[in-house]
Amino acid sequence: MIYLLLLSSLFCQSWYNHPELNWHTFETEHFVIHYHDESERSAREAAYVAENIYYQVTSYYEFEPYSKTHIIIKDINDYANGAAYFFDNKIEISALPLDFRLRGSHRWLQNVITHEFTHIVQIGASMKASIRLPLTFLQVMGYEQEKRKDVLYGYPNTIISYPIPNVSVPPWVAEGAAQFMYPGATKDFWDTNRDMILRDRVVNNNLLSFAQMNNFGNKGMGNESVYSQGFAFCKYLVDRFGDNILPDISKTISKSFNYSINRAFKKITGISGNKLYVDWKLSIDEKYYNFQDQINDDLIKGQILNSKGNVNIFPKWSPNGEVFAFLSNRGNESFFRTDLYIYDFEDSTATLISKGVKTAASWWNSFTLLYSKLSKPNSKGS
Repeated sequence: MIYLLLLSSLFCQSWYNHPELNWHTFETEHFVIHYHDESERSAREAAYVAENIYYQVTSYYEFEPYSKTHIIIKDINDYANGAAYFFDNKIEISALPLDFRLRGSHRWLQNVITHEFTHIVQIGASMKASIRLPLTFLQVMGYEQEKRKDVLYGYPNTIISYPIPNVSVPPWVAEGAAQFMYPGATKDFWDTNRDMILRDRVVNNNLLSFAQMNNFGNKGMGNESVYSQGFAFCKYLVDRFGDNILPDISKTISKSFNYSINRAFKKITGISGNKLYVDWKLSIDEKYYNFQDQINDDLIKGQILNSKGNVNIFPKWSPNGEVFAFLSNRGNESFFRTDLYIYDFEDSTATLISKGVKTAASWWNSFTLLYSKLSKPNSKGS
């Protein structure tokens, strides 16, 4: 019994709860902000940003959350992200600015809060029923005939379950709309990094299909391509049909029996989603192939110094120019699992310096390299 009680006590100390933190809450007109002692400055700024963009987002979609939206600001590790839990009307934000390798530089809190609150509003406007009813199931069960008099039912031999979700928004619509935000928004924008990803797929005939854009779970940069293609496609739709196209999509999706984005586009524009995708693809094919022709006219090919791994980033040359430091995922499958290497021009070798480094290193002088990496979680999970 003593051992059981001890184990129960250990498992109750969940890393997700972080009981060591001293939490506080304050309210604004439309939001409830939660933060711990170390994140108060970010929480105050987040409240200002959230109220500043509230009416732009809600008026664009003609939808307001049923209650104040909760925003939780956390700074428990060197990780940056945001998440919108639309059925809970809750947003979680990491206080640390995002150093994202596949996008340009954007103001963190302005970007992530507007992005996540757009999810809350856009998906809320797309729901078919009350937010308190995430989904329903139609279920049929069949049983074997009784084999004994003391058995009321035999074993189940037939189970049919059919889920009916309250909301069905394809990922590219949700993420494209959240990056577009609202007409005239400047918290996020189409940058050269996103353009590079899209251009690379086009010129290598590797663009995600309309069906592939409708789900996550792609390998490599596939999931980020859902974001970049969704953003580009939404911008195309707005340019072609006007600002109201994204709210109109949400309203059409909210109809009880409409679970097809293809039919939603057909109803709004008279053109199916598949045909609109083809039109968009043709437009960016022409754009990027024209660019490619210009590049090929004055093409300069450099010498490849390191070809191992498909992520080789953040080169930093030493002051004497004899070596440079860089991050690479060589030997790792994940895009985000990078290690720190130094390339020596004298013998053309790359030497591993430290594993698990995710941010760019800096040279103090020609012989001293400064870098940081994540430590193992402490007893509280931070």
